[in-house]
Amino acid sequence: MNTQTDNPNNWNNKQPSLASLVCPLRVELSKTTEGWCIDISSLTPCDAMMALAREDMLEESTILSGGGKSPWVACVYGPVELGDAKAIVHEVEHSEFPLNADVRMQSIVSSKDGECISAHVRQYGDALTLAATAFSQYASALLDEFVSPPDLGLIDSLLEKSGLLSIRPIETEVFSTFVDIGISTGGVSEPADSMIIYDILSDTWHGE
Repeated sequence: MNTQTDNPNNWNNKQPSLASLVCPLRVELSKTTEGWCIDISSLTPCDAMMALAREDMLEESTILSGGGKSPWVACVYGPVELGDAKAIVHEVEHSEFPLNADVRMQSIVSSKDGECISAHVRQYGDALTLAATAFSQYASALLDEFVSPPDLGLIDSLLEKSGLLSIRPIETEVFSTFVDIGISTGGVSEPADSMIIYDILSDTWHGE
């Protein structure tokens, strides 16, 4: 990682660090019998479902939502009759494997402890999309402007190490033309062992 002190490209060092005002980010990915489960500390169910929404799929899909132990929203391919909807809602709110509620269900996102989301998706690419969205939001909060998400291949290369990504603001450095983000793949308390760079001028992301 770059050393921020005495670097002429730094933002005004007399000002409080922008990174210190941003919440840490944690992403944890695991394989399930019906697809993938990804927990993300910074997204809401609405943010996640918007990231997963594809115009071609939405035209033929039904969006369901519910409460129970925690708010959730799900995307089911095709129309859903009232009886099926009730069965899906019951299964989702009482099962550890919500995608089993209906074979047509593509994704379900629920709020976890009110501070993060847990998403079950059938497609690995959807899990990567959610992680990329979290990275985009993290950098956007740092810079106070919209930041495009990283390529899914870059996120895949980070997650393949352990399925766990932890970003702490103390290991994030903001410069005038780029952002240097340290990433731990070993746990929240472990120091960064990887990094990713966001180029402000080109709105692009780069790995090591």
